[in-house]
Amino acid sequence: MARGEFLVFSDGDDIVPDGAYSALVDSLRESGSDIAFGDYLKFRPVDTWRPTDSMAAFSRPSRGITLADEPTLLYSRPCWNKAFRRDWWLRNGLSFPDVPRSNDIVPMVRAYLAARRVDIVSAVVYLYRERPGVSSMTARADSSRSILSYLEQERICAELVSETQDEGLMRVYAGLVYDRDGFVHIAKYLSRWEAPSPQDADVAAALQRLLAVSPRPPRHVHSFKRLALQLAANGEFEAARVLAAPDAIEGQHPRVRLRAWATALQRISAHDLWRAGDHAALTLPLASALTAPQAATAAHEWKSLVAAVRSLFGDRELMLVPEASAHAEEIERALAMRDQAAATVGEILGGRGGLTLTGSSELGGGTVRPVLYDGEFAGNPPVEPSTVAWRRSPEGGWDWTASFRVGSLPLHRPLTPALRAGDVVVSVRSEATVPEYDRIDPFLYDPFGPVVMIRRRRHWVPRAARRVLLTAAGRIRSLLGSRSNSA
Repeated sequence: MARGEFLVFSDGDDIVPDGAYSALVDSLRESGSDIAFGDYLKFRPVDTWRPTDSMAAFSRPSRGITLADEPTLLYSRPCWNKAFRRDWWLRNGLSFPDVPRSNDIVPMVRAYLAARRVDIVSAVVYLYRERPGVSSMTARADSSRSILSYLEQERICAELVSETQDEGLMRVYAGLVYDRDGFVHIAKYLSRWEAPSPQDADVAAALQRLLAVSPRPPRHVHSFKRLALQLAANGEFEAARVLAAPDAIEGQHPRVRLRAWATALQRISAHDLWRAGDHAALTLPLASALTAPQAATAAHEWKSLVAAVRSLFGDRELMLVPEASAHAEEIERALAMRDQAAATVGEILGGRGGLTLTGSSELGGGTVRPVLYDGEFAGNPPVEPSTVAWRRSPEGGWDWTASFRVGSLPLHRPLTPALRAGDVVVSVRSEATVPEYDRIDPFLYDPFGPVVMIRRRRHWVPRAARRVLLTAAGRIRSLLGSRSNSA
């Protein structure tokens, strides 16, 4: 029914600031472009934020550009922060589909691709109200009907972008699917998922169709996000839920937590989804799960997770967990000993004088002894401290301080704090803040959640001399190369 020169859209519960449409229309009249984009904010009762902070296209005003010039415009696909030339809109046959959810993303992508030129104005032209409760379309985004609608609309967008064969656009769009809108929608669905349902097969099939036509995920996408989408596309919703929201199982009983991680790894392996680099993302949560308290109450699940880690990654991923290298018949005893000791490291001090660990334990010096465990070569005996001091804590347990001479530690070995009880070595969770980097400190410290890895390095003098030699060699090569080019 519109008869004007321009088209704008707004939702009834949002706010259009004074001067917003003037800013958009003035830009179009001066530039002759087909679309003018404006900045926008989102708000709710407790805060206000600027979604465009993560979109490079909105970092500066522009006129007469194309989507290929600013591909992150793809991240902004609502219809309400823009003005369009009406005759251009009609010539391109743009319209909104009658679908339950995400009815603006396809016409907006079509519009962006069809536009000869677009403008970006710096003015905030729209305030989007995020309403609390479950009545809004956004709040209902995790229902099966809504997510199926979104996935089908996104699939059409993926085909439109892929047809351009523009590498920049496809790279940004892949990030939208795996790192932004696609992941957010699937994560919402998984957050409500509790058990298999008849809708799961339809959601998995729709997601699989979307991923089949989407560009490959860019390298910056976190492994968990990629794996969550790929697992869900294969119908593995239980495993996908763990990776979509790993923090959600942090506080649960060890049996639940260990079983969840074991299932996730088993399904990743079954569908051959593991990629080089995924182990780096899994190191911290797996170390946290395998060293968590009350493991003895979930020994079966603990061993299942160890087996899954070993099958997928090999022994190296278990080098932070000494119990994993114990003989099969000793594992349950080791887990029970670890739970009884309930040991933690509270302070780590390094320096030329050596390494000092301060911690606590429910078991005293007559039963256990602090050591450093060499996980890369599990057959090596643990490094014994030069001195250990014990004293009773006010709470009834024991406080200890263990000192290690620099020369007693092997060079470049991944060492983790542990307790030795006879021939059994068990992990000690770290609550310490690792020391700041110091070039003179003979130790390097790598925290992995509740586990800290300590490596001894060479004395700083030969390291400094080596750097000087490498720098000098580089300058000589550069000088010789420039002379050769001149000749």
